[in-house]
Amino acid sequence: MRHRYQGFAALNVSTPRMRQLFVFLILGMAVIFVLTGLLAMIQAKRSTHSSELGRFTSHFSTETLLYLMGGEIPYLATTETAAEKPGFSRVFFELATSIDPEDPRTLLGSELPGYALFDTEIVVAGEGVDYTSVPIESPPPLDLQKKMSDRQKEQKPTSENQESTSSSTGKDKVFIYHTHFTESFLPELKKTESPNRAYDNEMNITRVGKRLGKELEERGIGAQVYTGGFDADWNQMYQASREKVVSAMKQNDDLQYFIDVHRDSQRREKTTTSIEGKKYARIAFVVGTAHPHWEKNERLVRKLHKKLDELYPGLSKGVFRKSRAMGNGEYNQSLSPNSILVEIGGVDNTFEEAFRTSEALAQALSEIHFQAVPVDGKAEQEE
Repeated sequence: MRHRYQGFAALNVSTPRMRQLFVFLILGMAVIFVLTGLLAMIQAKRSTHSSELGRFTSHFSTETLLYLMGGEIPYLATTETAAEKPGFSRVFFELATSIDPEDPRTLLGSELPGYALFDTEIVVAGEGVDYTSVPIESPPPLDLQKKMSDRQKEQKPTSENQESTSSSTGKDKVFIYHTHFTESFLPELKKTESPNRAYDNEMNITRVGKRLGKELEERGIGAQVYTGGFDADWNQMYQASREKVVSAMKQNDDLQYFIDVHRDSQRREKTTTSIEGKKYARIAFVVGTAHPHWEKNERLVRKLHKKLDELYPGLSKGVFRKSRAMGNGEYNQSLSPNSILVEIGGVDNTFEEAFRTSEALAQALSEIHFQAVPVDGKAEQEE
């Protein structure tokens, strides 16, 4: 047997000393995982992530970026922020591994279950927004899914619960739909206090979408609102809603904006704000990066966030990116550069609060739309 392994040093793991070493190794790794998780939770409370310079630079800390850029731009090297220059070893480590030693999320964020919350990319952060405030998609329990699915199958399609068209201009410019049409609000249900069961076949997010269509129509933008549901499993909802959007596009060439209205799963303190003494359900824009032209979708929602911030300071939570690893990742946004996924309020908000936000969104979109409309009356597409 020795001759078969000649030239190799055999490691005897059966000795008590080696077994003890392996136990210490395993315990050490467990401690590292726990500490990293705790540090990540603390870090998330006080930092946000921005990728203005692209995915490459998004992995580096501010100090490292200033240090690197300071070599070419002397002013940056003299700023107060750049006073504490990172050591060469830290710069080299970040460049080689994309890990920021002071941000533990960059070490294990993509490997550990439960880190999806921190993987959502904050492109533009609204007032008071950090990684604990990002929109969360939480499906209903399986028993509730089955119950609602059975009820949906029993409902016969009618013109009332399928589509409502409102237009004072003779042309519908906006198509509004609701992929997760059963998402609801606890104060409106009065039959449960569990956020995981804030779903209903009738008292749901479609009422918010319908109100948005009405507000747009009052501002001269015709809107077609699909208030029906989809006979599909939860994980197939986006495919089902995609078919509805494609059908609407084929039937109406005048449609320019496609808005998928959702309700966030965050709690009230993260989804509510006060403006001039009135409560509003906060709004968030989600961009899926699982298609080649997501930057075009992002440009539009950046404009909407900026306009909302001008008109209703603090109402918008910001713009967030999600990849395929964090959910659907495409959200039907590959169909048009003017496809929008918007989260209005959370499980603890009311219809009244969400309706106020619908009015605000309609005002922001109408101002952007009419600024972009040339002589031929058709809004310019994002390029």
